[in-house]
Amino acid sequence: MSNIRLSSRYAKSLLELCNERNELDTVLNDMKSIIAGTSGNRDLSLLLSSPVVSGDKKMAVLRAVFTSWSSTTSAFVSLIVSKGRESELAAIAAAFIDQVNTLRGIHQAEVISAVELDEKAKTAVLKIAESIADGKVNLKEQINPDLIGGFILRVNGKEYNSSVIGKLNKIKKDFSKNPYVPSL
Repeated sequence: MSNIRLSSRYAKSLLELCNERNELDTVLNDMKSIIAGTSGNRDLSLLLSSPVVSGDKKMAVLRAVFTSWSSTTSAFVSLIVSKGRESELAAIAAAFIDQVNTLRGIHQAEVISAVELDEKAKTAVLKIAESIADGKVNLKEQINPDLIGGFILRVNGKEYNSSVIGKLNKIKKDFSKNPYVPSL
């Protein structure tokens, strides 16, 4: 089973359990803390993926690092560790967050700009993203100075390119199709 399918299945099971117990927001916050804790700590990620360290030790470290988990999250993570899937914990947490956002009608959008956007620009980009997604949007920002200016907005597989480099590439492509050959 691929990692995407595995993480999606575990996340779906956890989502159904949370809906039954009415603990969706609590577990959602726990999953966000798992992602923040594992992405910001290389040692923890290496520990979780190590085949040498026993599951009991891994669970003890996880309980020490994440002290404020709900009982549902703690039991779920214990299950993951007992099944030997602890290396996939961050992927499962990310899949859970994606499924909760889908359930709530929240779309993911990414804006790539040459410089950091000010609040006015963020609001304008968010408005464009919401009109493309036809709903609420979580906006992730990224900076790429190679764009020269403007931005690239990606929402639900669609791309809106308003960057200077994008416009220059379009002009270059249009000129390459020019059939005019000057006579010498």
